Amino acid sequence: MKPIYIKKVAGIMLVCWIIFFYSCNTPTRKKENENIMTDTLEIFKTIIKRGIINDVTALNDPSCSYSFYYPKDSLPSYPVLILLDPHAKGTYTVSLYQKLAEKYDVIVLSSNNTHNQQSVAEIQHYLSEIFTDAKEFLPIDMQKIYIGGFSGMARAVYEIGMEPKYKGIVASGAGFDQPMPWRDSTFCIIQMAGFKDMNFQEVYESSQMQRNVSFLYMSYFFEGEHAWPADSVMEFAFLNFFGNQHPSELATFIKHTYLIAKKIPMRDNWKKILIYQSLRSLCFHQKYYASPFNEMTEYINKYESKNTIKQLQNILVSEQKERRTMATNFLEKDSVWWFKTLRFYKDIQNKKILSPADYKDIRMLNFIGLMCYSYTRNALQQNQMLMARKFLSIYQQSDPYNSDMLYFWSVYFAKLNQSTRALDSLSKAVKLGFSDKSMVQSETAFNALRDSLMFNEIINKIK
Repeated sequence: MKPIYIKKVAGIMLVCWIIFFYSCNTPTRKKENENIMTDTLEIFKTIIKRGIINDVTALNDPSCSYSFYYPKDSLPSYPVLILLDPHAKGTYTVSLYQKLAEKYDVIVLSSNNTHNQQSVAEIQHYLSEIFTDAKEFLPIDMQKIYIGGFSGMARAVYEIGMEPKYKGIVASGAGFDQPMPWRDSTFCIIQMAGFKDMNFQEVYESSQMQRNVSFLYMSYFFEGEHAWPADSVMEFAFLNFFGNQHPSELATFIKHTYLIAKKIPMRDNWKKILIYQSLRSLCFHQKYYASPFNEMTEYINKYESKNTIKQLQNILVSEQKERRTMATNFLEKDSVWWFKTLRFYKDIQNKKILSPADYKDIRMLNFIGLMCYSYTRNALQQNQMLMARKFLSIYQQSDPYNSDMLYFWSVYFAKLNQSTRALDSLSKAVKLGFSDKSMVQSETAFNALRDSLMFNEIINKIK
């Protein structure tokens, strides 16, 4: 158990005991109890450490846990960027961007409760508890609050982030299928996706739509798959949100990223153009018109560049059609067809030089993995065991080291009362990074295993 958590719980227990004891005496205790709570908060302020990741539990709601990074500089107040992870890995998410938090004097905060499959109302409940708690001991600038999310949490953030208290959104790995309303001349939306992300096409089309609403609704695409962006990529969002206070960092980022993109070979010209478009959007936002602004503008406006983007857009249209066809194949095609199809996609994945069409095929392979997750989960929930086995076989061929796939195998075996195989698959899933303890605890298929020592040893290893 974290030392901060222990001290905080101890403080709560002390407060509760004193309140209970004195509530049996005179009615003049109310003022004293308020003083006790104030003292507890003052003590807690001394526990919070700058320059490290703090993991805490809300004083008023023990079920609410969150993590944050508090910069070392002693400023009177700090902007806050809230990042929501689809697997409730708040500590991990903060760790990805703590260097950026320090560099740009920002408190980065993340919930350890919010995750996929939650309603927007549930997510907003935890955010409300976090705000109520954190503003008591952190110097938060309530006029500079930003929010972001990855994958399923990005979808939620599109809706939550339109509340007036948020001044900007960064959404990675998911798009929004409707134009976001115009807020004001400072509200900023950043949409991100890797070139190999299964949702690249979705984010690209969404960004084109949002761009028609405001030039401050911009995209940033990068070399990567469906995952939180590296901090060198996320810096694009930090500069859009906080760059006006850091002009030298802004200039360095633009020039450095431009020089890297400039070296991209002609066969990948589409990547270069997308990066230039994003950098130029950042320049417009932060009113940076020094070199290489004109160079990028000239390159983007070339006939060859515009033709390249049209070719990319045509590929994305065909990709959408292939997705619809692939979804029907889950029910119609046999194991022989799937074996050949997956072998084709995997051979593309191993190529050293990739064309735009090759990137599309890699995204299709990743899309198959997403469909496997969805179809397998639904089949298991409905106890359609033959279909679940078929989907799991496809899943295993497409991504043999996927922790979710191994978890679903454990559920499958548990439903068939094959406890040894269920425990073995669950153990492998955890070793490969499966971390959704709440999913395991709520899965009724494991009810017969809950008294097993091995079962409890496995779930205790989940972080």
